[in-house]
Amino acid sequence: MPIRIILLLVVAPLFLLAGYFAYSEIAKQRELHVQAGQTAQTAREDSAISDVIHEVQKERGYSVGYVSSDGLTFPVELTLQRDRTDQVLASALSGIDLIATEHRTEFDHAVRHLQSLQHMRRRIDKGSGPDSETIQEVISAYSSLIDTLVALARASTGSDKSTEYHALRQARFLISSAKEKAGLERAIGAAGIVKVFSLSLQEELMSLRREQLAMLSEAGAVKGSTAWLPVLQRTRQYIVLRDLHETVVAADAALQTTPVTRPQWITASTAWIDLLRLEEAVITAELVFLANQLEQETASQLTELIWFSLFAALSAATFVVVALK
Repeated sequence: MPIRIILLLVVAPLFLLAGYFAYSEIAKQRELHVQAGQTAQTAREDSAISDVIHEVQKERGYSVGYVSSDGLTFPVELTLQRDRTDQVLASALSGIDLIATEHRTEFDHAVRHLQSLQHMRRRIDKGSGPDSETIQEVISAYSSLIDTLVALARASTGSDKSTEYHALRQARFLISSAKEKAGLERAIGAAGIVKVFSLSLQEELMSLRREQLAMLSEAGAVKGSTAWLPVLQRTRQYIVLRDLHETVVAADAALQTTPVTRPQWITASTAWIDLLRLEEAVITAELVFLANQLEQETASQLTELIWFSLFAALSAATFVVVALK
């Protein structure tokens, strides 16, 4: 048997085996690239959900202020905020595809609650007097809607903390949850200071503050920074609201007195919420950067692997042609 045929019979299986391994590696790298793309898309969709939550929280605050003052405060701000909420909501719903597919139950539940938003607004505009029952109904309706959005964010975030990316997602969710407690603190405080100031209000505000600090402390631990929360607590936004909070809690509820004004409370609590929103946005930007970086790296690795495999295949083909001559 000619030596070239023998050589071909020996080398050809090796080429086939190498080709199989190259194909397997390309398939594996392609799957990693697809997963990286999904990670990047999820990061962007998470950001969109956070945007919706933030706008609905702001609308809740203005709505409570509007109702508790019998329509005398925030009529313009409420109208503008509703338009802003609708814009952000429309943009988010048109872009949330992956999370909607992977967490269909939570997504459908959130959409059903969002569909009740217009009905809720009409009831607020119609008005029925600034009694405590109406105020609580407005707070509960908006909070129920926000809870469904938070549940969707929780389902998307999961509980994985194994990588820097997943730990940051956990931290962002905790900050977002603390921000929701701060939003409730703003709404309940603003309404109660004017209409239903009582011992139960003081207890509820203390409970909301404790829950916020617990969540923020956990977020700092997940981020791996024990100094993060103490730094927040030294900010002007935190100190101003803390002082107002202590004034409200220390006041004599039995006298039905008004320890601080509604504008003072809303201004201070809004500044604190905006600070938490900024911290949330910083982590969101970092998450999007990490996800996009991972997507680009896997794309580059896949491209390099394909070019190397093509070069190896051409080299093998050239060898076979030469060997058969």
